[in-house]
Amino acid sequence: MTANRCFVQFSHPGREHEPGLDGKKAWNTYTHNHMRKFMQLRGEWVDQDGSRRTGDLRSWGEWEPESDLIRELDQPGGDAQYPRYLWHPYYAPKHSYRDLHNTDPFVFGGRFLYSNCGQPSKPGLTHLEEGSVIAFGSGKQIDGERRWMLDTVLVVKEYFDYGAPEARMALEDSTPDAFQIATVGPLLDNDEESQLRLYSGATPDDPVDGMFSFFPATPERGDSGFPRPLIELPCEYFNPRSWQAPKGLWRDRSPEELRGLWDSLVQQVRDAGLVLGTHAESPERREV
Repeated sequence: MTANRCFVQFSHPGREHEPGLDGKKAWNTYTHNHMRKFMQLRGEWVDQDGSRRTGDLRSWGEWEPESDLIRELDQPGGDAQYPRYLWHPYYAPKHSYRDLHNTDPFVFGGRFLYSNCGQPSKPGLTHLEEGSVIAFGSGKQIDGERRWMLDTVLVVKEYFDYGAPEARMALEDSTPDAFQIATVGPLLDNDEESQLRLYSGATPDDPVDGMFSFFPATPERGDSGFPRPLIELPCEYFNPRSWQAPKGLWRDRSPEELRGLWDSLVQQVRDAGLVLGTHAESPERREV
């Protein structure tokens, strides 16, 4: 198959996790869809003026293992697009990961990683070249209109093909411990045959055509979070009604096109008053 440098609009479920009665969230299972969490993180970001900062920040993202509820948050004006809960993510290794969701994309530790979600049913997702831009987000009905919200951007820097049954052996030397538990563990116990591709993201220190991976974020402050930024792009590249199937596979784009689309994502995130999260420290490991 031909490999392409693509702009991919990748939709995944956007519902917010809710705590259990004990104020915690257990590892999400196959009885529920994937969901998002609004998390307290330690990491790095690029500020509105382009300067790079380090400290505590908050962001939406996927983290399917366990989390502690830090507190409930205000939703200004009753706006349901704001998060209701602030989470501290952690993980505890298991003897079996059967029927547990894995976390993909993975923004913790080193480079952003995307390893398996949707790849078995959409072969184009295993044929993306360096410089491809993957915009992960969710569709939602807002004021009677279908809109699309961004939570992660991965700019492909490198990739590695592997088979699901050999995932731990193939990836253990190049991925962090949290990824081995949160992503590879469930993959090994729930997928016996898929051929997959691990993508690692560009960073501010190692960009592709000036582009790097990021997640919309805000420095820690206040008693409310932020709505995921709404994105609008020309219909050739982007469909706000596309809430499931990835858009943009197999369509080879020039580096200039991709840089222009990435610039637009960056500007729309900044117009929402947010910063570009570029690194998040790995969640805490706890032994059961």
